[in-house]
Amino acid sequence: MDQQKPEGKNIAQSPFFKSILQKAETYLKHPTKVAQLLNDALKKASAKKGVGALAGEVWENLQLLTKMIKAAMAGEYKGIPTSTIVGGIAVLIYFLTPIDLIPDVIPVLGLLDDAALLAWFMASIKSELDRFKEWESTKAAAPKNAPHTDTAHHADSSFGTPKYSDQPGGTIQVENREDV
Repeated sequence: MDQQKPEGKNIAQSPFFKSILQKAETYLKHPTKVAQLLNDALKKASAKKGVGALAGEVWENLQLLTKMIKAAMAGEYKGIPTSTIVGGIAVLIYFLTPIDLIPDVIPVLGLLDDAALLAWFMASIKSELDRFKEWESTKAAAPKNAPHTDTAHHADSSFGTPKYSDQPGGTIQVENREDV
């Protein structure tokens, strides 16, 4: 029996993935759910990055995708089509779903479908990823904060003046108490 490796496009066209796409659309209304999804995906990927299917380029792609979605959801990176954000969220949901085309409980093989879907999605949005990388590099090159130039701080020298007491300016009254 000849076993073929899963193809990302076929996974993306499956009824299972289409239901995940619908779920992903609801995430757009809940940025905290997206943030949690991004964190969970990076945790799982970090734990599995030594596994053959999730090594090297796939790990880098996952990191890039999560950064792009995070920047878009925060309103920092603009102009990205909503369909790309939804698709990226759906890919991450699929990645986190333990029971999918090839259940993740099967060592190494369980991540093949996840890696195939991610690779296909990343290839299909390559031009958007290139724009994001360029935006990210220009953002990193720009100074985050202008250098802080403090002007000399002038303390309020009016302490002890009529503004704060009933004594004339320049006079400080010290009580002389012997019972201390």
